[in-house]
Amino acid sequence: LYVLEALNYRKDGHYFHSPLFGFASGFVLNGSCALTAYLLGDIKLSFANFDLFPILLMFIAVFVQSAAEELICRGFMYQRVFHRYSNPCVAVLVTSLFFMALHLGNDHVSFFPLLDIFLTGLLFALMIHYFNSIWMAMACHTTWNFNQNILLGLPNSGEVSSYSIFVLDTKHDANSFAYNTGFG
Repeated sequence: LYVLEALNYRKDGHYFHSPLFGFASGFVLNGSCALTAYLLGDIKLSFANFDLFPILLMFIAVFVQSAAEELICRGFMYQRVFHRYSNPCVAVLVTSLFFMALHLGNDHVSFFPLLDIFLTGLLFALMIHYFNSIWMAMACHTTWNFNQNILLGLPNSGEVSSYSIFVLDTKHDANSFAYNTGFG
């Protein structure tokens, strides 16, 4: 029931601009990290290929995966915790910790990637709290993952896509505050 309520149209949060803002913010936030890592010399990218049909299919697949995580963490869990405790801080914290816990089994997980996942979970939960839009969080999550994995060819939560527009030169990548060689 909570998931369906979160998906419903409401005048206070589900306008057309919410997903657009989410798509743009995911691209800008992840792009900023990638640009920082690139400018610091931590990553080197080269163009691989561009084929529209696989890119569209990959975007749909990334949206389904990202939306599923958001529906579980923010569409269901956030709503349940918030209704139970009537405290948005508790809901934001609990769902961010749960989101982080979902990634504990990923390849190359360590302290800094988990911190990043936790902070990203805070961002998505705050989108729910302040903008009342699960669609914004799903869109931001989607473009974050798509930008990192499909567009740039970087690892995303320890996974590297078999198809990407750019390819990472793994012989010359380095860990930094903006990039983790194994996790992304």
